[in-house]
Amino acid sequence: MLIDKISPHGGDIYKNCAVGAGLDFSANVNAFGAPPAVIDAVRGLGAEEISRYPDPYCTRLRRALSEWYGGNVDPDNILCGNGASDLIYAFAFALAKEAAGARPAPALIVSPAFCEYESALCAAGVPVEYCDMRERDGFSLTRDILKFDLERYSAVFVCSPNNPTGLTVDADLTVELAARCRRLFFDVCFLSLSDCTDEYDIPSLIRRHRSLAVLDTFTKSHGMAGLRLGWCISSDAELLSAMSEMSPCWNVSAAAQAAGIAAAGEREWLARTRTVLCREREYMRRRLESFGVYVYPGRANYLLMRSDAPLYGALLEKYHILVRSCISYRGLDGHYIRAAVKEREQNERLIAAIEEIIKEAAV
Repeated sequence: MLIDKISPHGGDIYKNCAVGAGLDFSANVNAFGAPPAVIDAVRGLGAEEISRYPDPYCTRLRRALSEWYGGNVDPDNILCGNGASDLIYAFAFALAKEAAGARPAPALIVSPAFCEYESALCAAGVPVEYCDMRERDGFSLTRDILKFDLERYSAVFVCSPNNPTGLTVDADLTVELAARCRRLFFDVCFLSLSDCTDEYDIPSLIRRHRSLAVLDTFTKSHGMAGLRLGWCISSDAELLSAMSEMSPCWNVSAAAQAAGIAAAGEREWLARTRTVLCREREYMRRRLESFGVYVYPGRANYLLMRSDAPLYGALLEKYHILVRSCISYRGLDGHYIRAAVKEREQNERLIAAIEEIIKEAAV
């Protein structure tokens, strides 16, 4: 729970209800919510299951996640956590533990990036450095990252599709990074809702590169943000053991485990919703660009956009639409917002509101 700290994330409808936020585009969760099987799994928990402690080893869940990857990931290579953020912190503290009392080597974050990477590393006492993607490159990760002395870093943090840009990292570059980094923390939490789900052969990468730790979740893809479930995959048993030691027992609730097992069987549902969202994303991009908004060519279920008009405040105050201000992202400022992709009627409301704001700003 936060105390005396403003949440830097999207989805804070609780605070923004005070100003009448009625439509939330700030959280990049599947617009179709959770699949019926996931809802049924949670509702089906009986009194006995609720009253007893959850499986601290997530045995059935890890087996289901193994099948999610076609049975090509050993369940012993999977560590589950209370959402992706829980595992980011566990990874950061494991890096600090590896230093064995000495000052940890710095970690390198490819930015702009999810702020919890930096927060976790700072909490663990791991120094942070940045590889800043440049606007002139469209905020794409280029091969310039290979000019860094990558072995100097305790870990390199890369997200694909990136949050907030939605851009992916070239598969060949990813392989090269995995080969050259001491540890590559590779966040693919938005991959399942992108149009590039086959971009990486994760089971093969895990087998070939002990340096690689892949972060994934059903939070976005299966609308499970309120349940908190994520997992880390690595063939480095010592790393997973160290991360486990940094986590409390029973950090994955019975409800989250039941929901995760159900979600792992919902491939067809996910494919159908992904098709709609990818189509809507391209529709939104075309419409927004038609009246002067610069939209980055992201490939996930959200869009990063730039405009000289004051979009964030006007959308919330006048139209009761909450988007993600990007002012807290390194390298971005108040001219950038990020918006999730929803169903057509909701997308039309956002598009119409932005068009009106831009017209008013031009007068």
